[in-house]
Amino acid sequence: MRGFDAKFLEELKNKNDIVDVVGRYVQLVQRGGNFWGKCPFHHEKTASFSVNTNGNFYYCFGCHKSGDVISFIMEIESLDFNDAVKFLAERAKMPLPEVKYDDEKVKEQRKQKERLLLAMRETALFYVKNLRGENGLKHYEYALSRRYTDQTIVAFGLGASLDFNSLPAYLRQKGFTNEEMVLSGVCGEKDGRVFDWLGGRLIVPHIDQFGNVIAMVGRRIDGGKERKYVNTRETTIFSKGKTFYNLNNVKKIKNAQGLDSLILVEGHLDVVSLSQAGITNVVASMGTALTKDQARILKRYVDKVYISYDGDAAGQNATLRGLDILSEEGLDVKVIDLPDGMDPDDVVKKLGADGYRRLMTEAKPLIDFKLDLTRRAFDLNTIDGKRKYVQKAVAVIRESNSPTEQEDLLRQVSGTSGFTFEALKRELYAQPEKQPSVQPTAVEFTDNAGDKNAIAARFVLSAYLFNKPYAKETDINSVEFTLPEHIEIQKYLNDCQIEKKNARFSDLYELLVEEYHLELSRIAGMETEENKNFDQTVYFFDCIRTLKLDKINRQIERLTTLFKSETDNAKRKVYTLEMQKLITEKNKLN
Repeated sequence: MRGFDAKFLEELKNKNDIVDVVGRYVQLVQRGGNFWGKCPFHHEKTASFSVNTNGNFYYCFGCHKSGDVISFIMEIESLDFNDAVKFLAERAKMPLPEVKYDDEKVKEQRKQKERLLLAMRETALFYVKNLRGENGLKHYEYALSRRYTDQTIVAFGLGASLDFNSLPAYLRQKGFTNEEMVLSGVCGEKDGRVFDWLGGRLIVPHIDQFGNVIAMVGRRIDGGKERKYVNTRETTIFSKGKTFYNLNNVKKIKNAQGLDSLILVEGHLDVVSLSQAGITNVVASMGTALTKDQARILKRYVDKVYISYDGDAAGQNATLRGLDILSEEGLDVKVIDLPDGMDPDDVVKKLGADGYRRLMTEAKPLIDFKLDLTRRAFDLNTIDGKRKYVQKAVAVIRESNSPTEQEDLLRQVSGTSGFTFEALKRELYAQPEKQPSVQPTAVEFTDNAGDKNAIAARFVLSAYLFNKPYAKETDINSVEFTLPEHIEIQKYLNDCQIEKKNARFSDLYELLVEEYHLELSRIAGMETEENKNFDQTVYFFDCIRTLKLDKINRQIERLTTLFKSETDNAKRKVYTLEMQKLITEKNKLN
């Protein structure tokens, strides 16, 4: 029962009707004694997900997932058992009983989580006190320079990190160990010294929907452009791909007055600025590519989402990726097209709240936004540019399933390009069916969370774990991994090599902590029958190259930092020679 009394759990399930709970995430239709819908755990066109009201369980005939209302919330919200129970208890307005653990491992894990959350809370309070003190004057003045009022500063718990040493000293005084400080993410460790990860910055605490401080973001106040924003690292209590900033306030708004839409921005301070301007239905994704987990979280609150990322090229491309993911989850998504080079914070300051709301009224659907991006990508003053634009634009229009929408969009492209509507229509129907390229096919059947380096690492590890012949041509120890779960898997593979035994994927479920099991599932997804229609050998060595390039880039970045801070010309020369070697090696790989 994982610490909860059986009678309590029975009451919890009775007060959380499974059809009501599942129906918030899945559109259900009753057929016979069951309710049916499209499975929220895998993509499908035909409804194969069934909710059985008599047995109070769900089952998917496509992916074979099943469970009760608690396991559904665990899966859909990416929560552990205890937090899923807490979620449902809050929904049913039931008080939580005292938890008694029988399993020592689970007890220790929960204790550690509670300690990390307490460390984060103490850190947030420490930073707030700093900002209000005499030594935090520079940070306070910076907050005022961004036109934040005292009310806003208090409401969002803004704080100040004064240096790299005072936070560790404070937390030690509060009884926290060096290990707890590092595991919480607020501190780093180098050469045995623990330091404030966000030293010297203005601090914004990240609070989850349950009111827990789970992360921090720090903003430079000295005007420097490098690493303007730094987040605390991902930890057992914080995963970027499973949360949004400001969910705690959004939840209060929904409970108090309801919500019909949410605005999604990239950064914490965009949220603060918009909220101060009276636009409070806003959350931040922290600049990372959106995940399915995040899409499901948004779906829990609203059916309509406005994406308001930066107006530069990088922001627009991130917008496009986010739109696709959110649309796939059934959300009505619009894009607020910001002026070039501006972010929501800039818009509010220069155009005011009314100016931002005007942009919201002009927000565009996905397909229109894609066409706009396509138009900006080509020089329409040249014949070659026009032809390439038309080819790409027609491919975008083919994504629409509506003939009337296609016709309307073709007329827009005709007006922009000068080509006749009839010619474009012939082009539309002559366009061949989209063929999957080699690399996207390789990762199509796995969870693509993370960047290209994470995906490459998964494929390389899966090749070793499933004993692929092409993996035998390289040594697992010649590859450097960065994610902790990947490093643990590498250690396991190395032990197998030393003991001259074959690796068995199933061993890892017992060897790795539960927090690493999601990554195991992603690696397992690489080994599917559908995933055989590309050259795995070529892709494997491409992935090896990607990881080696990543290592070189990190080494170059480290040497560049050392070079800039070094005053000794002899040492600077050594750094330069090392960088030249790395650049030569990088060019060879490229």
